[in-house]
Amino acid sequence: MISGDVGILVSEQSGSARTRQRIVELYDGLRVPLHAYLSCLGMNLDQAEDIIQESFLRLVRHGLHERPNDNLRAWLFRVAHNLSMDVHRFQRRWSWSSDDEPRVRERQSADPEPSPEQMIISREHMKRFEDAFARLTPKQRQCVLLRAEGFRYREIAEVLGISVQRVGELMQRSIALLEVRT
Repeated sequence: MISGDVGILVSEQSGSARTRQRIVELYDGLRVPLHAYLSCLGMNLDQAEDIIQESFLRLVRHGLHERPNDNLRAWLFRVAHNLSMDVHRFQRRWSWSSDDEPRVRERQSADPEPSPEQMIISREHMKRFEDAFARLTPKQRQCVLLRAEGFRYREIAEVLGISVQRVGELMQRSIALLEVRT
């Protein structure tokens, strides 16, 4: 039998006895399967009950008469799924802000600066990139620089006064040359 807020809302908002009966039947028939589904999604008993109740409240609010031919079973499962994802997001958000000590110490001990070896490797990569970039034609360099600024091919074509197809060709050749040499 429907309990709590859902029962009150059903009796207040549902005009016809047939609508009330249909909601009660849905609740009785789907409470256990919904609970099992929510348990598989990691919800505890209280959370699952809250989500089931909220799902049926939303059904009553949206009106059963508005969707007489809809698959209400699927709709209720989707609403319950979405609500459970909201609970997970909320829990994740709070678990990040209230870290336990080992995680805090671990984050504080990690040095954000690159090691000397990483700095040398990074410099070597940058030098190779600069050499490869210098070997590009002026049009290829312009295309790459404009693309790096976020311009689309159409916009690059307008800026350089060439066709969009030509921009694509120049970019393709530039990328191939930069990949080989870096």
